Amino acid sequence: MSRRRKILIFAVAVLVAAILIPVVRHYQLRAATDAYIAQLKAQGEPMELAQVIPPPVPPEKNAAPLITNALNQIKGYFTTMKSDPPGSHMIIPGKEMIGWRQPTIHDFEFNVTISWEQLGTELDNEQNNLNDFRNLIKNPVLDFGYDYSNSKTSIPTLAPRLSGFKAAAQWFIASSFYNLHQGKSADACTDVRAILAFLKGETNERFEISQLVRFAIAQMSASATWEILQATNVSYEDLAQLQQDWESLEFAHPLENAFLFERVNSLEFQNVRRHSPAQLLLSANLPSTSFVPKSVVNGKLTDWNGSSTNFVLVDARSISNSQRRIFIKIAASVSKTWHCFFLWPQFESYSDELRGLQEWQIMFAATHMAETNASFQNIQSFVNTNFSQIGFNLIEENPYAIFSRNANQLTALRKAVLAEVTRNAAITAIALKRYELRHHQLPATLAELTPDLLKAVPIDCMDGQPLRYRRNADGTFLLYSVGENGKDDGGDPSLEQGVTGSSFNWQNARALDWVWPQPATAEEIQKYYAQQNNSH
Repeated sequence: MSRRRKILIFAVAVLVAAILIPVVRHYQLRAATDAYIAQLKAQGEPMELAQVIPPPVPPEKNAAPLITNALNQIKGYFTTMKSDPPGSHMIIPGKEMIGWRQPTIHDFEFNVTISWEQLGTELDNEQNNLNDFRNLIKNPVLDFGYDYSNSKTSIPTLAPRLSGFKAAAQWFIASSFYNLHQGKSADACTDVRAILAFLKGETNERFEISQLVRFAIAQMSASATWEILQATNVSYEDLAQLQQDWESLEFAHPLENAFLFERVNSLEFQNVRRHSPAQLLLSANLPSTSFVPKSVVNGKLTDWNGSSTNFVLVDARSISNSQRRIFIKIAASVSKTWHCFFLWPQFESYSDELRGLQEWQIMFAATHMAETNASFQNIQSFVNTNFSQIGFNLIEENPYAIFSRNANQLTALRKAVLAEVTRNAAITAIALKRYELRHHQLPATLAELTPDLLKAVPIDCMDGQPLRYRRNADGTFLLYSVGENGKDDGGDPSLEQGVTGSSFNWQNARALDWVWPQPATAEEIQKYYAQQNNSH
């Protein structure tokens, strides 16, 4: 056999191997993925859409139609007032300024001062819409009839509704402060209860973004609740209703339900991306449901400066081809995704899907741990260890990880746990106020609140132990969570050593402990105003 012929045979063999090996590997990964999905179904995992969407609400029980008009008409608070809604200000770690007691509403960030009279006038303009939302207190059941099988039709209606709910929450926060300033603590309680009714009504919403909005509004509601607890004329009965509304909320379990839906939705979209290069390149930078530049939705590439206010919520599958082409230009210019465009469908998609399904199982287990009061420290350790075992790194970016990107889900779970801590702290603080109104003193321990005012001592979700409490000699109390570090630092709200900052909140990730605030003194408030004036 001639040397030329040997070279030719060798070249053909190499070519055949180069073709066959990837093809064989492709079908091996496909078979492994199909087998894993079959295994999950055999274990009873809900893998079909009908298994993960909420049951419809009977029309006679559904309050959604009662607030639809208000959602469409309510103005954004920032559009009207040009400043943040009035809210609690933690001026030093562990100490907050009682906002409704201040002579004016001053927003140092925007350098805007608003009189209480001006706020009252603007609230009057929104009363019809706010009254519609107040009806939720009697019937906190919402079903907007989203078509979960077709996000293309649901997302365009979901986004403005979430914006409307956020605007309503801001107006209710402002209204509660205004009513407290006017000495109307009962009306302030009604305002906060209206927000909590929305949070209750949206419990069964399956879109993850809806749950994230719930978590954010819960934090706003806790701020307003704290302000109510500083009023001297709030009644025992109003506090009992407010506490009951807080107790009716849950955050970790609704997030798990949203995760179950997102898995099924992602599997459907996975098949679309395999066979659609445009969808693949788009989703390499954008989840199926996410915020994208307004310039894309408006059909032009100009006027996009990257600021958060220029983003809107859309479904990647709902934008037009021309809009998609514009986003592809943006994606191509800011990220390294072209290799995914060529390699992912044939060589990586099934291994990516298999790893993604394994990640989802880890996140479901982690979320269940949160529901059963496991410490967030253990939850993080569990996720990190198991992600590492399947080859997923939470820090390093994997350009082929399009389906398997559940680091975002861990962030969502963290926010759910923070919301759980917030709820438990608010419930405990209200129960303490009720005890004080009845007995004219604070209890020595939280156990004294059970079972009359609390069914059980609320748990600190950061370490799985009961919230810490201590009655102080001066008639105040110390109530706190161990915070992000999972270590009991004795109720020290200071920032960790070496960490500096002038912006404080009671759940600061770098605080030693998360201390439910006490009112700041007049001297501390005066010093705060002086510092803010000097810095502007």
